[in-house]
Amino acid sequence: MKHVIEVENGDAQVLTETGSGGLIGRGLLHDRPLAEYVEPTETPRFVVRNKKRGFTVKETDSTASDAGVEAGQVAPDRDHTAAALVTDVRVLFAVGRAEGDRTRSVALGDVVDARTEAGLRNGALVLDTVGGAQYRFPTRGDLEAVREFVDAAAGVWSRAERHLEAAEETLERVERAFESGDADVVLAAVGDVRGTLDDAREAAASLDGAAASVDDRIEGYGGRLRLFERRAYVEQAEQARERGHTRWDDEAYETAADHFGRAADSYAAALSVDADRPSDELIEQRRANLDAERERLAASPLERAEQAVEVARSTDDIETVVTWWERALERYERLRALDWGRDDPRFDGDREAVRERLATVAERLIEARCERARRALDAADGAPPAAAAAACDRAESSLDDARAVARERVPDALDTVEELDGRLADRRAESSATERDGTADTDAETVVVPPEETDGGSGEGGEADASAEPDGESAADDTEVGGGTDPADGGWTLAGDETDDEWLTAERAATPTDAERVDDVDGGDARGGAADRDTGGAFDDGEGDAADEWTPATLGALDADGFRRLVADCFGATGWTADAADGGAVDLRATAPGPADVRAGVLTVHADAAVTVDGSVVERFAAAVERDADLDAAVVVAGAALPTESRERADEAGVTVVSPDALVDELDGHDVSVPDDGAER
Repeated sequence: MKHVIEVENGDAQVLTETGSGGLIGRGLLHDRPLAEYVEPTETPRFVVRNKKRGFTVKETDSTASDAGVEAGQVAPDRDHTAAALVTDVRVLFAVGRAEGDRTRSVALGDVVDARTEAGLRNGALVLDTVGGAQYRFPTRGDLEAVREFVDAAAGVWSRAERHLEAAEETLERVERAFESGDADVVLAAVGDVRGTLDDAREAAASLDGAAASVDDRIEGYGGRLRLFERRAYVEQAEQARERGHTRWDDEAYETAADHFGRAADSYAAALSVDADRPSDELIEQRRANLDAERERLAASPLERAEQAVEVARSTDDIETVVTWWERALERYERLRALDWGRDDPRFDGDREAVRERLATVAERLIEARCERARRALDAADGAPPAAAAAACDRAESSLDDARAVARERVPDALDTVEELDGRLADRRAESSATERDGTADTDAETVVVPPEETDGGSGEGGEADASAEPDGESAADDTEVGGGTDPADGGWTLAGDETDDEWLTAERAATPTDAERVDDVDGGDARGGAADRDTGGAFDDGEGDAADEWTPATLGALDADGFRRLVADCFGATGWTADAADGGAVDLRATAPGPADVRAGVLTVHADAAVTVDGSVVERFAAAVERDADLDAAVVVAGAALPTESRERADEAGVTVVSPDALVDELDGHDVSVPDDGAER
């Protein structure tokens, strides 16, 4: 009997032997031949035989395995022999017995040591396993080739198994990262798992059986990987989309476009992954919404620039005109610089048309600043020295600003600036001459106000309009003090105060405030004159009765934080609960009382900001509420009338807009107190 048979050399008959050996020999196995034990994915390499000894199993480490080791010797009967079938997957010990063959299989991946032992007549193949068992198969043949193969194959399996275990550990980390919402970590880990699986496949490539086994296990990992990958790409897209909205709100348009671009790439990557969740329909819907948002972002810079021009043209107040032409210039400059040098610009607006528009806006800004200077110089004529000096300073500041823009953008406008600058110089010279001649003797503690502020004594506080001179005589008794003229002639009247520059405020007191102008631009009710009359004018000493009713003018006096708190108080007065939101597009989260759990996301817009709320702001707010699973409705509460476009967009998006008048009615109807001073700007 040949004891060591190399099957690859063609001596494969031993694989098909069975039955007894007859009178003079022994059969190999009783039940079935070795070939029937061979799996389709494994390849036989060696068969090692012995006649009587069979194989022996003993336990070498009781702590290595929880299952324990079935120790003992398994020997053939007198009519059969024992064999050790070595394949590229395992070592199969088979012992022939009439009552039934006995087999034991040792996976090569479990072998930690393969060696041979030599005796006087017999040698032995000895295998130590990771489970703390030792298998010993005696034979008379040369076992060196068998030992070398088993040792090398065990190394191949061990390396492949280590890579697979590392992949499993990384997959567990992927699950934890996904639960924490860190999409980038998930995608990086998915890439690591794929790399590790590739390493396992490469390590097993030299053994067909090992390669087939590794491929089967990798396929099992593949489904989980693809599911995590698709979900992570969708989450990555949503996060990039949210960052894009945040940067859009900050008017960082290019950065917002970059984030939206990454979101689009992530949606496309998600669709390329073969997985069932999230569904293709859901991803396509979100990608379509993103495309619409990208279109609105592309149009937003131009729309905001055009909006500033419209506001500047629609008002007569010079301060508001200057402010909005400045904003228009800034916005057109930003629009022109967007995507500079890109072959595929992402924002609306032909560059040449924007350049021409920018030049026109610069001209209008220079004109407005010159007009501001001209009005200041007109107001300085006939004014007391302190007021005239303040007016000249105001004119000088306006001309300096106009000159800076003219030099850079409209050189032809410098003539107008220099003409007014000459008039300013003449006016300062006249003031200096007047002071030298001593024709003016305005007290350092007096200020100049328009006659209507002192005419009639301003109601209950009228007695405080005249201040006592140091010698004890009333300034009101001396009609010639400070060179003042009779109020009936439209001149200037002096009023006691402790500042020398309040004339500017007095001039502004005759015109609407900035918030009121903005409201007028948006089509709201004018609030300036009535508010001043109700509160006693710009120089009211604050001793009058506090207003006991809300008006749009009262709302206009609140800054952003004050208005947000007021809206929260109003919700609270009506029985709702309103909590501040943690950043983002939503300012407040309001919950309705009663059994129906209705929750609304609230955007608060104070008066000064109303004109800046365009359609894109409304749509971004609506989209943020829609994405928030905890919110059922979107509400915008405005301190001044919103632009028509914004109200139309809100109606289309299903956003409820609470107008200033409606808010005033709610505040009065639920007795929300009017603050004495409020959170004024």
